[in-house]
Amino acid sequence: MRAVSVGLTASVLLGGAVALAPAANAAVGSSKCNIKDSKPGSVWETLSSNVNIRSGPGTNYSSYGQLAKGTDFTYHCTYKTSDGKNLWYYSTIRQGAHKGTKAWISWRYVGLA
Repeated sequence: MRAVSVGLTASVLLGGAVALAPAANAAVGSSKCNIKDSKPGSVWETLSSNVNIRSGPGTNYSSYGQLAKGTDFTYHCTYKTSDGKNLWYYSTIRQGAHKGTKAWISWRYVGLA
């Protein structure tokens, strides 16, 4: 908050304008889950390479990057699409370049570790 205040003050003093907007990649969190599994906190892993991790439960959400085969993540909850054909897991990545990132992963590319 302090950095934003300093930036706004400097901009106003210098005669500039600043537009504040939410981050483009703001993640849609666990509130999107519509299935609460009985085993949150279980560890899963990716079963193939180049698995996208997304800001929301669907391919229309932006990708934060990709995970390598065998990357572990902690499962939190599930979103089931309205057509019932796809599941997305809200997770926290446990290792690698995206360690600590909360993201959505398609069920098609994962299994229990």
